[in-house]
Amino acid sequence: MPELVAICAGPERQKPKSALRQASFIEGMGIKGDGHFGMRERQVSLLRSEDILEAENSAGFPFPPGSLAENLVIAGLPEDLSPGQTIRIGESVILIVVEKGKKPGEPHSYDYRGWCLLPEKGYFLRVEKGGEVQPGDPVILA
Repeated sequence: MPELVAICAGPERQKPKSALRQASFIEGMGIKGDGHFGMRERQVSLLRSEDILEAENSAGFPFPPGSLAENLVIAGLPEDLSPGQTIRIGESVILIVVEKGKKPGEPHSYDYRGWCLLPEKGYFLRVEKGGEVQPGDPVILA
C-alpha cells in the first residue's frame, strides 16, 4: 500500500520547502502555510519517492524532503497517474490529480543543485476535502 513519506511546505514560491510533522489541508486552497495556498488548480505538488531515489542515484547526493520544492513525497504509487484520479491520505484528505509536470515551454525557475523533477516527474493536485495528515499515513489511489 502506498504511504506518505514526507509533507513539506514553505511560505515562498520557487524556494525549497521544509519537512513538517503534520499539515493542514484546506479544501479548495491547499496546505496551510504554503506559498501555493489559494492557487486555483496547482494547490499541492507531489513527487514519487521512487523518482527521487532514482535522481539521487544519478546525482550522487541526497535530496532532503522539500529540496525539490515538492509538497508531498509518496512511496508506492504507480509511475503514471491520470488527471481526475483521486488520492486519499489518512482519514480524511482527498486530493484530485490535475496534471503531470508542467506544460512544454512553461518556465520553472527553481532547482536544487542543478536538479529539478517537478516539470517532468511531478504531479499537481487540488484539495477536494481537507484535514490533517502526517508522514506514515496510508495513501489510497482511486
